[in-house]
Amino acid sequence: MTEVHLIRHARAQPRREGLPDGERALTPAGEAQAERLRTALERLEVRYALLWTSPLLRARQTADHLAPLAEVVAEEEALAGPWDAGLLDRLLVRGSAVAVVAHEPDLSRVAAELLAGDPQRAAAFAFKKSGLLALRMRPRGAELRYGLTPGVLRRVLDPEHP
Repeated sequence: MTEVHLIRHARAQPRREGLPDGERALTPAGEAQAERLRTALERLEVRYALLWTSPLLRARQTADHLAPLAEVVAEEEALAGPWDAGLLDRLLVRGSAVAVVAHEPDLSRVAAELLAGDPQRAAAFAFKKSGLLALRMRPRGAELRYGLTPGVLRRVLDPEHP
């Protein structure tokens, strides 16, 4: 079975004049989010044949945290957006687990297209920063395996700090 993890980059610097969008780095809180996600995935014994990342700095930095879980890490220019499930289909490694680190609103649209058959239902699948949806690919669409939000990761991995 082919499994895909759709992952939104962790918290990044806010947009501001003079800072190109593609150069916004993760904040210290974002670095911690990405590290919590890696820790959770390690505990779940997740391994990726391939981890794709958007070329934008915040996505690459998030992918760097997840790189120990992957055999190969690669950038895909098209993941900077906009993209759709057609691109995702081309990025898959049949029979293996693949991760895609990218951006909103593309992740929500792709999740809606795969899970509900309608990219216009993206609001139902909004990704929080460092959020993940694990999908099992089917001949048509996908099946939701599980989702991880930053709040869930924080409560599970650091229960002393709600």
